Amino acid sequence: MVEPNDAVVLKRAKAAAEQDGFTWEFGMPGAFGAPLRRQHFLSKEGQQEYLERARADLRNEPSIA
Repeated sequence: MVEPNDAVVLKRAKAAAEQDGFTWEFGMPGAFGAPLRRQHFLSKEGQQEYLERARADLRNEPSIA
């Protein structure tokens, strides 16, 4: 079994978190930054859960090879 690419796993995890209403990480808001109110940031544990879920989903996808 081939391990999924880390960049693909991260992209999939961030997309799933956003779909669930979470902001992946705290970024410093600037003039063009998003407002911080009403944002739900993930803890490191929450990020790890999404990464594990994304990795498992990618492993279960049929390969095109």
